[in-house]
Amino acid sequence: MAQLPMNHGAEDWGSDFFGGLNELPPEPVAGIGQVLDTMATLPAFRDARQWLLGSLDVHSGGSILEAGCGNAASHADLHAMVGPRGRIVGIDPTKAFIETARSRSKQQGPAHATYETGDIRALPCKDAEFDAVFCDKVLIHAGPASAALREMARVTRPGGRVGAIEWLPFFAISATDLAALAAFNTIFQKAVYEYYVSANLTRHFHAARLENIRTSAFLAHTTSLDEPPFWRAFIVHQIPMFLQAGLIDEPQARAFLKDIEALNAAGEFNASFTVQAATGTKSLA
Repeated sequence: MAQLPMNHGAEDWGSDFFGGLNELPPEPVAGIGQVLDTMATLPAFRDARQWLLGSLDVHSGGSILEAGCGNAASHADLHAMVGPRGRIVGIDPTKAFIETARSRSKQQGPAHATYETGDIRALPCKDAEFDAVFCDKVLIHAGPASAALREMARVTRPGGRVGAIEWLPFFAISATDLAALAAFNTIFQKAVYEYYVSANLTRHFHAARLENIRTSAFLAHTTSLDEPPFWRAFIVHQIPMFLQAGLIDEPQARAFLKDIEALNAAGEFNASFTVQAATGTKSLA
């Protein structure tokens, strides 16, 4: 197991509900896994992933680590990048996600892929072991971001690259009931570990002593609650979980759903949010 980062002890670590998924019953964890799969297919997240993977500049036969890999929704993209002779490693703290990741890797290709449980802030990997390391929608859930990025840099070879994709879960949604919309958006400010991490990736990359930092932004947008499937899956189908967690009151939730369903039926629905990605290079020194 890796040593803890120099400037952060485990007592400084924090996480949101994602840090406790191993203690939940299998049904809600499976539901969260399905939402993650749906998110991976959304054009904005897909485009951000393609930009980031291209910027990591890992060639066929190379090695790459995904820190906080979830259920390995990116496996096919990684396999296409490193080829059958390359090496893919995924680390995630949630046991159910790792089980799904292992099954997915067997189904999608014969790449040298390993998926194991572990923490992004103390990766069970050697120094300079990988050509590149990245995380996708992880720093919003666990940190400090500087501790995670330093650890990702530790296991990256000198001259290799580190990357991150993050999003701001503020939904600009058409609404006639603005109070209900505000209550919905407040859910995510309450629920996630570092709400504004996507806007601060450059600062966190600098703190991790990464160089040649590049960033790009992507807009997720729809005019239908039903297309792509992400929108209804994330906004509507998760409301019962948000209610159970006490993140929104039932009257506000009902008002919000009634409002957006009516706007969607009238062809007047519109929703968007932003996704940001960043890469940096580990110093040769």
